[in-house]
Amino acid sequence: MPKSCADCQTILRAAEKVFSDGLNNKPDADPFSPVATGRFTNGLQSWETAATQGTCTLCKIMYFCPRSEIRISGGQVGTSTWGPRAANSLRHWLDGCIESHDECQSLPDSSLPMRLIEVMPPGTDYRAAVTVDNINALSIDAMSHVKLLSTADLPGDVEYLTLSHCWGESVPIKLLNKLKSIYAKQIPIEDLLQPDVKVFREAMWVTRCLGYRYLWIDALCINQEDENEKAIEVARMDQIYSGATVNLSATSASCGAEGMIFTRQESLYELFPCDCKTVEMGQEKHDYLVAYVDENKLDEEPANTRAWVFQERILAPRVIHFCRNKIFRECSQEQMDELQDYSPWISIPKQASQAHINLISDEGLDGLGKEQDFYHQFRSRLEIYSRTALSFPQDRLPSVAGIAKAIGRYMGLGKDEYFAGVWRNDLPKALLWRTRYSLGNKNWDPENAGYISPSWSWAGCEAPDIRQKLDTPPFEDLIEVINIWTVPEKPGGSHFGKIRDGGLTLRGRLFEIHRKRIGDKFLISVQDGNAGLKDELYFESKSLQTTRETEKRTEGTLKEVEIYWDRYTKDLERVTLPLWQVDASLDSVPWDDVDPEILYFLPISQFTYQERAGTRILMVGLVLQHDDSIGRYRRIGLFETEKPRWDGSNHELRMRFLEGSMVELTIV
Repeated sequence: MPKSCADCQTILRAAEKVFSDGLNNKPDADPFSPVATGRFTNGLQSWETAATQGTCTLCKIMYFCPRSEIRISGGQVGTSTWGPRAANSLRHWLDGCIESHDECQSLPDSSLPMRLIEVMPPGTDYRAAVTVDNINALSIDAMSHVKLLSTADLPGDVEYLTLSHCWGESVPIKLLNKLKSIYAKQIPIEDLLQPDVKVFREAMWVTRCLGYRYLWIDALCINQEDENEKAIEVARMDQIYSGATVNLSATSASCGAEGMIFTRQESLYELFPCDCKTVEMGQEKHDYLVAYVDENKLDEEPANTRAWVFQERILAPRVIHFCRNKIFRECSQEQMDELQDYSPWISIPKQASQAHINLISDEGLDGLGKEQDFYHQFRSRLEIYSRTALSFPQDRLPSVAGIAKAIGRYMGLGKDEYFAGVWRNDLPKALLWRTRYSLGNKNWDPENAGYISPSWSWAGCEAPDIRQKLDTPPFEDLIEVINIWTVPEKPGGSHFGKIRDGGLTLRGRLFEIHRKRIGDKFLISVQDGNAGLKDELYFESKSLQTTRETEKRTEGTLKEVEIYWDRYTKDLERVTLPLWQVDASLDSVPWDDVDPEILYFLPISQFTYQERAGTRILMVGLVLQHDDSIGRYRRIGLFETEKPRWDGSNHELRMRFLEGSMVELTIV
């Protein structure tokens, strides 16, 4: 553990002064309420705020506790992240969540997977409390009985756990045709003791310690040589994970050899002595300052950066994250680490998990109906999903199919309501995704990835960070959806999985746009019969100038429209720059001397915001390109009108887009 910095010494001296001035040393009635909150002088509170900005690794969160009340339960923290204390604390948490968290219950119509691993021999008291004396007896080395079972012979309500893990380069043991009969009798101990199988071995040990008999692991419970079986089980991931009691996640491991149980590299807390004086006793006594190092970076851990694991994390009603220095537990209601198990004086504010979709609660978001709430939750999770990695781009839709199915199953929505990652009743808002960065995924070659989705779906965009429309101001739709369809990759296949074609037919106002590159800038004109220099739009220049300077130099001709291109191109002609970086001069090349790139603007919706300066209306729409070979359009970006400018041109442009005639078009 690093030594404390000068600020830590300052806080100790400040703490001594606070105590000597009189501090109530009695804990709150609720033993899990923060002790320090509201009990510091302003100076101490200011230090606490400053410390979070980064002075040293020790002084991020501080807790005061009198020595007589320290009560570090069960001795000091062990060097291993797994032991009797961890097992029994997790049992207590699981029991409490199952009994009292209504929103964390498994979906009632979940069905069992085809196979489960029996990790505890029949007749064994697997619910017995875990102790120092018996925990090692539950390991695979000491109790090698492990076999595969067909769930056809099990009751439908049997409890089981699941495992999330990174496969790495390969999985050393997996179910194959020749192993089915062998593994049904017993998985050979020599297979389980291979170094690369450490994560499976430890998951089985943890399952036993938590008091459960059955575990599901994808590589062992699905025949990896049976493509039909793989397709069936992959299509049922929503039921497999949502039906589990808890999902064990090897969160910090990038491959099976790393396992899920680690030796701690840092202590969970430090105790510092300081002298203080109580008002009641009027005498000095020694107290402690407990320092907690905040390390909650779950989303950055190796497993949680994988798309398939992200889906598993969302689907499971509960997740236990096995990280290198501590264990985190997560459900629909809360996310916390193990530190507070050590003393009632150590209290960490509970965080709501951002990785779950609440399928149980009847409470929706403010201003949203229940169905719209689910669509909103789905889009918000897609933002996180877009930052995860896939080995194969073609898995983009299959790796979220389980989430979509879970929502559809609960809402009573069928395959005719879901198309390439978009819900029919969430149109047109579901079309308003945009890229945060134009640069694509370096491992994703759009030219060779094959067909993934229609261009209007986020799934076909390789950008590493896709933003969805999540705010909920009053809005007006500017298009009418006529038809939407997708075609599964294989005849009779699932609409939730891979597809080979799809389209969207709608009615809207379509505007031809001429885009030209002149020097180091791009200029746009709207071809609606009102062409002329005063109607041009300028944007995306590499020259840095302020908006006001540009406006003065172009006499107010700059209209504020920002474009977010969907796809990176090698010649960098699809790079979006802020509007204040625009150079709108035409000194180098006259406008008429350059052949245009012909694009189209299709306004989709406009949103009304009430702000201090007044009402702001934002128009959002798609940037399209016409495919002459098929007579249809493809999406290549999204445009937004920005806040009203001082010369009123934003309003002029928006009104101009509202005056167009309605036409019917198809986007593929």
